[in-house]
Amino acid sequence: MHVLIVEDQDYLAEIVSHTLRQIDLTSTICLNGEDAIVYMEKNSLPDLIVLDISMPGMSGWDFLEIIKGYEETKLIPVIITTAHGDAANRLIGKLRDVDRYIVKPYKPQEIQEAVKEALKL
Repeated sequence: MHVLIVEDQDYLAEIVSHTLRQIDLTSTICLNGEDAIVYMEKNSLPDLIVLDISMPGMSGWDFLEIIKGYEETKLIPVIITTAHGDAANRLIGKLRDVDRYIVKPYKPQEIQEAVKEALKL
């Protein structure tokens, strides 16, 4: 299974990628929402997306709105990783059908658990 990591902080993206390799998953890193859209247009769709919310340019919420608007991508599970643990952002995530909302800083095990649950592993 393949996971798309959309995270503007490359060191965090690398940590997530390494964490996923530990549970035998491959991943691709995109450092912004625009690149992630292009990646998805040119490659096979991921089985799961790990998405940061606060990114320059296209926010994670904007990215999510775009992919949820297309029949072929609307059912891809999404795990949000963000520093914004406030109730308003959590509510937005719930209303947009995200599979899990994880607040930074988080432990690698939290990502692994969320991914396994979302992918039903």
